Amino acid sequence: MNHSLFKKIFRTIGIASIVAVSVMILFCSITLKQYFLKIKLEEIQQKVEDTISQYDIMASKLPDRLENILGNDVIIKGYDNSKQSICKIYPKREDGIIIDDIKIKQGLEPYINTVLGGNSIKGVTKIYGLKEDSIIVGEPIKQDGKIVGAIFVIKLTKDFADLFVGFYVVLMISVVLVLTSTIIPIYLSSKKWFKPLDDMTNATMSMAKGDYSIRIKESQDDEIGDLARAFNELTLRLEQNDKEAKLLDQMRKDYVANISHELKTPVTSIRAVAEMLNDDVFSDKLDRKKYYSMILRESMRLEVLIKDMLELSNLQAGNVSVKKDQVDLNDILDEIYEKFEVIANDLDINLTIKKIENNKSIVFTNYNRIIQVLVILLDNAFKFTGEEGTVSLETSIEKEFIRVVVSDTGIGIDEEDIPFVFDRFYKVDKSRQSMGTGIGLSIAAEIIRHLDEEIYVESNVGVGSRFVFTIHYE
Repeated sequence: MNHSLFKKIFRTIGIASIVAVSVMILFCSITLKQYFLKIKLEEIQQKVEDTISQYDIMASKLPDRLENILGNDVIIKGYDNSKQSICKIYPKREDGIIIDDIKIKQGLEPYINTVLGGNSIKGVTKIYGLKEDSIIVGEPIKQDGKIVGAIFVIKLTKDFADLFVGFYVVLMISVVLVLTSTIIPIYLSSKKWFKPLDDMTNATMSMAKGDYSIRIKESQDDEIGDLARAFNELTLRLEQNDKEAKLLDQMRKDYVANISHELKTPVTSIRAVAEMLNDDVFSDKLDRKKYYSMILRESMRLEVLIKDMLELSNLQAGNVSVKKDQVDLNDILDEIYEKFEVIANDLDINLTIKKIENNKSIVFTNYNRIIQVLVILLDNAFKFTGEEGTVSLETSIEKEFIRVVVSDTGIGIDEEDIPFVFDRFYKVDKSRQSMGTGIGLSIAAEIIRHLDEEIYVESNVGVGSRFVFTIHYE
């Protein structure tokens, strides 16, 4: 992993671990050394006390006994009660340390009176004449209950160096093993923790290039896992927004193409006819009337187109107030039948309208707006239904509303187009072979929305379509 954040954190953990272990080693070394010397001090003192108590001998022979018990590397010095030296054993050392009797005497001077006074002394200290720390034990020598002298045993702590070295080696090996067994799992765990962050970085770079399909694994059940899940949710929404933006852009392009086509056709016709009329190409009155009618028809077509565009804009902007009242839906159905009966006959299409029975036809809606919606839906149905096909307008009574269904046996709508049939600028017939601007269904959907009702479509290609909307009683 090459990211600086991971390196910084791992380096910080590593340094902190090394510092902590170093402090622990130093503390353990000092503590264990002191504990070891304390044990040795008590051990030497106990042996000195036992030797003195077990042997009722002259003080001059006591050092030999102690040397046999404590080893030949101890310094033993004895005094009588007049502070005169009565015995000494100075070992010959291989490390080059020279033991000087005068300096030893000077070093023991502060303790002689204490021991001759009947008190024991013990400790680890520096003794004059010896460069190293030393263990010193001093015990009074008694005969018949009287203090007749003092005996001192000195052992250099340097003599335990081999033991300390062995201890330090074991400690260092243990520390290395502990560090290894700690840092390696930390490293592996850190890589696992930072993997989602690394994936997010790569995913972000891909997103910057326009790829919103990338996802990262949500394997961790912690804050980083939550971040990964939030990141995936973000990429999902961005992907959806990107698709919607591209779709909207395509819809706008299609809309411009449709509008351009719809505008160009009547404008071209009007201009061509107007130029011919202006040039007196048609001398016959009937011919001129025919072409004047053509200009009128194309002008009306332009008017409808512009009117639809303005109405949709007003509906979507919320500038249209739709007032609702008690309305007899059967009256609306009768008016619709009158409007489309002639059209159905001319197109050789079977039109059926099912009215409402049982005095349940009174609904709370806007009469003219429902007429407008039905005209749009039926006009759309006739447009895509061939000769000898069927267009039907049916109603069914529900508990709180009436369900209105406009169905046809036309060409149907592709499944991928169904979610967008009510969208602004969207036109299912992309070839533009059918008339219309592609905004009629958008107007119908906006009207239904303003009436607080619901509208949806069901369709199968080659079978037909069903446009369904609701009208509530209250």
